[in-house]
Amino acid sequence: MKGILIIDGAMGTMLQKRGLSGNNDMFCLTRPEDIAAVHRAYIDAGADIIETCTFSSNAISQMEYA
Repeated sequence: MKGILIIDGAMGTMLQKRGLSGNNDMFCLTRPEDIAAVHRAYIDAGADIIETCTFSSNAISQMEYA
């Protein structure tokens, strides 16, 4: 493939538009339908690459959420 690849954008912003807030990384487990819907929206908008929402999936960041 030649050209510019388009990657997905702000997962947190898209989840907030769906009325979700808090521990975004846990939504993969607790709200998988919302994660799938956000990914579908990026694919439909032309994204070539999508990522999981694991921005703060580490022990230090997760301590905030116990």
